[in-house]
Amino acid sequence: MLSRGDRVVMGVSGGADSMCLLFVLMELKEKMDLSLCAVHVNHGIRGEKAKRDQEFVENFCSSHGILWKTFRGDIPKLAQTWKMSQEEAGRTFRYQCFDQALKDLDWENGKIAVAHHENDVAETFLMNIFRGSGIHGLTGICPVRGNVIRPLLNLDRQEIENFLTRKNISFCTDDTNFENTYTRNRIRNVLIPYIQEYINSRAVDHMADLARETRELAQYMDKERDKAWDTVIRPDKSLDADRLKSLDPVLAREVLRRWIGEAAGRLKDITREHIHQVMGLICKPVGKQTVLPYGLIVERGYDSLKFVGPGNKQISGFEEIPLEISKETGIITSVPIKNAGFTVEMVIRDPGENQRIEENRYTKWMDYDKIENRLQLRHRCPGDYLIVDKKGSRKLLRRVMIDDKIPKEERDKLMLIADGSHVLWIIGGRMSESCKVTGDTKKILEIKIKGEK
Repeated sequence: MLSRGDRVVMGVSGGADSMCLLFVLMELKEKMDLSLCAVHVNHGIRGEKAKRDQEFVENFCSSHGILWKTFRGDIPKLAQTWKMSQEEAGRTFRYQCFDQALKDLDWENGKIAVAHHENDVAETFLMNIFRGSGIHGLTGICPVRGNVIRPLLNLDRQEIENFLTRKNISFCTDDTNFENTYTRNRIRNVLIPYIQEYINSRAVDHMADLARETRELAQYMDKERDKAWDTVIRPDKSLDADRLKSLDPVLAREVLRRWIGEAAGRLKDITREHIHQVMGLICKPVGKQTVLPYGLIVERGYDSLKFVGPGNKQISGFEEIPLEISKETGIITSVPIKNAGFTVEMVIRDPGENQRIEENRYTKWMDYDKIENRLQLRHRCPGDYLIVDKKGSRKLLRRVMIDDKIPKEERDKLMLIADGSHVLWIIGGRMSESCKVTGDTKKILEIKIKGEK
């Protein structure tokens, strides 16, 4: 992680983890001739408490002769601008600040030290499992990635707190860490303590160990994938479908992951389900398509899989489009359906008193908690049904279309918002009774279909 004479900016929030990191590097400073700068980021969220933490870090660094820099941002505003959660926006902004500090100091090839530890590895491991990640998402947090180092990664939270007690080191407590608004906080404060108390007290250690082993396995798989890659990739960047089909399924999925990652420039929102969607195209007729995040469309050619642009294709060629929704209230998620000329826009809202249900032909409000599976945008499938009354009576979609006098030639063209086989909304038409907003609704999902046509 470190070599003699290295120049290091340290992320220091004032909390226990970052104060431990600061002291560890301070103790190594003379031994390794390190140049250090503490970087504190005020996220503009916690008001006076954030100001207190900032002053604590600045005063501590000044009294101990440590260079420091403070950056301030408006994370709620950035989250809206960047169309991501506040948690994601905060992380992105912090690393921008670390990079900026290196530039301001003119520390070329400098390093960024952050205070992730073993509990963070376990939390990330579980979050990625629940999000549907593949093997790469289970590799935890790397000790070294580029110029970012994590010197505390082999310590758990209790060891860090014990160290601070022995050294009589004070630190700040961020009250928001105990609020279970964010998914990570719920995993940290509720799920992991439950697992440690009722299942295995060393669960965090075991998850961290498995993440390290999985990282080694993923590195091996990457080498094998790259060998297979050369046999299936074509000069036009399409994939040879027959050669891909002949690969072991594990290798084929890894080849697809690399292919999609290179086209999108990132893999953050690509889940196991998306990889299986593309794999399924190998056995589909020519012309079948599937839509992935980032506006990517994959089409089955005569002997290939290829990315296609908007063009003039009819949306009826799609298998299905997963609709990923931000779980945070007020964050708008947009899924552009480019070749169909419209966008699906989704946002979770809190119900207010005397709030009028804002609905029209292309805007619907639904009870978010009544949705059981991941939503899909698709055409009808055998077995589709709607709930047609408040008693929960089911009616097959085919029967609904007949009763609503929808012409036979139009039925396969209609787009649906579906929860498994349960059709929640025939876009532009009827909505299922079971998901309608009531006085007991705690979260409203608003879905808008926006476009020129």
